Amino acid sequence: MEVDIEPSDIKSEPGTSSQATTSRLGPCEVCAFHEAKYTCPRCEVKTCSLKCNKIHKLEVECNGERDRAKFIPLSRFTNLEMSSDYRLLEEITRGLEASRKNFGKRYDNISKYLWKLQKMCSARKTSIKFLPFKFQRHKENTTRIKGTEIQWHVDWIFVNADNLKVADKCVPETEKLGLAVGKHLQQNNNASEGKNETLQYYSAVGVPGVRLLLKAEQKAGKKFFELDPDDSLKKALAKKLIIEYPTIHVVLKDHVCSYNIIDSDTEDETVGEDAKEKTGNEIVESIVKNGEEDIYKSLKNLLFISEYSGEEASSDEE
Repeated sequence: MEVDIEPSDIKSEPGTSSQATTSRLGPCEVCAFHEAKYTCPRCEVKTCSLKCNKIHKLEVECNGERDRAKFIPLSRFTNLEMSSDYRLLEEITRGLEASRKNFGKRYDNISKYLWKLQKMCSARKTSIKFLPFKFQRHKENTTRIKGTEIQWHVDWIFVNADNLKVADKCVPETEKLGLAVGKHLQQNNNASEGKNETLQYYSAVGVPGVRLLLKAEQKAGKKFFELDPDDSLKKALAKKLIIEYPTIHVVLKDHVCSYNIIDSDTEDETVGEDAKEKTGNEIVESIVKNGEEDIYKSLKNLLFISEYSGEEASSDEE
């Protein structure tokens, strides 16, 4: 941004000359008509007045604050710079210590409502975790408590309909899954024509022709739990981990073979067996066993090479 300055715009102060002087700061680097009086702490531009200072900030987009991490040559490094660097390091150290003390406290203090919802889910053997309040999934969560009942926010993902997502804002936990998803499979006159057309394959097969899959959270790879349409939402979510609210994938029966479906009980047992710590003897035995296998493979390869070499030598003699 360029700003034109006329000499008449800069008011001369008593005792100053309109010509460039040989002062310590030299002439003003903005107007070049008066002696410079100020130096910008950030870009070190010399100015003579407040107006010139504002003009220089607009032209170079300077905020006027000193850059505390700016490189200073050793020839210009003084005790003042050393003291400034020392204070900067102290501030950084205090900030790191404060962040370590407050780590994890920001989201542990959940509201009373979420705490109550967590307790009710725990009584139903359902684990639920909440995301930070700024996450979109947390904002979209409309799960609520009505008396002693939980009314869940449920997202239905119709995989074979271009991953169409339909949200139910409050599904009673006593409602059966087949009944809940069946409402979306019926051709609805009030629904948009595009939605009815997208779900026409689902409407043709109905609830018996689909499989309901719940993504297994915090499991290695993409794994899913299969849900029984005859079960209530409360029973279906038992022994499951839910992040904010359940997201159920609705898949046609013919396409379910491409999903890795696991059982919650067997999966927990498998994880428990893998997580067992080995004793010292078991570790030594596994090392010896692996070593014996490596030796056997190397001997086998050596034997193969020797036999091949003998055959090759005999063929050369012939």
